Amino acid sequence: MSRRSISLLIFILLSTVVGCSGPKGDPNALTRVAGTVYEPARQVVVDVYKPGMDLRGPPYLQLGPLDDGGFEVELPPGEYLLVARRRASGEKTGPVRSGDLKSDPVRVRVEPDKPLELPVLAYVKQGNAKLPLGASAGWTTAIRGRVLDAEGNPVEGVRVHVYDHIQMSERPKFVSAKTGPDGRYEVRLPEGGTYYVCARNRYGGPPEVGELYGRYDQGTVDPSAVIVPEGRVVTGVDITVHKVW
Repeated sequence: MSRRSISLLIFILLSTVVGCSGPKGDPNALTRVAGTVYEPARQVVVDVYKPGMDLRGPPYLQLGPLDDGGFEVELPPGEYLLVARRRASGEKTGPVRSGDLKSDPVRVRVEPDKPLELPVLAYVKQGNAKLPLGASAGWTTAIRGRVLDAEGNPVEGVRVHVYDHIQMSERPKFVSAKTGPDGRYEVRLPEGGTYYVCARNRYGGPPEVGELYGRYDQGTVDPSAVIVPEGRVVTGVDITVHKVW
């Protein structure tokens, strides 16, 4: 099974595509769910779980190994968690070790007549750290900092999104791995330039009520620019997030 390779690196896009089996409005109709594991990753497997299942155990459904990271499946309505993995051992199951590839779980709500395409962002595990997959692992230009709450405490489980325009209204150009307990993040870049960054705990669309969201700024109304010289790492780009009300 294969789909076209897409050259975007660390970026998650949700879009609706055409095609669904079963009559329109049938609550039991299977819905097409497709996507690509970036960048794209060959020979990965995509494990599909139902909420409450142990993500370390056997999945509800397993797809792959995939020729070029592309996957496609029809699922009944409901909620699912998708995890992409590629073990250096070549095995389809077992613990993820250093050097293996793994994505964060992607939560999917499948509804009748609403097919989905779900690009999945994966990382190479090195010890307890997550490194970018593919070409971005060799980039030497980067932005680093922490994500903090209003009291200055580190925030875990959010991603930093990097844009190349101040409006920050389109898709982010680059996205970090989720922050750990220390709130630290790193986004590697292919070249220097002027960038604008925000942190949030979900992807896609405008910030919603209950979401954690914050932009990097220095007390200004508009987001502050982060000027990154070619081949340099700009540190101390800390972002404060608040819950949207």
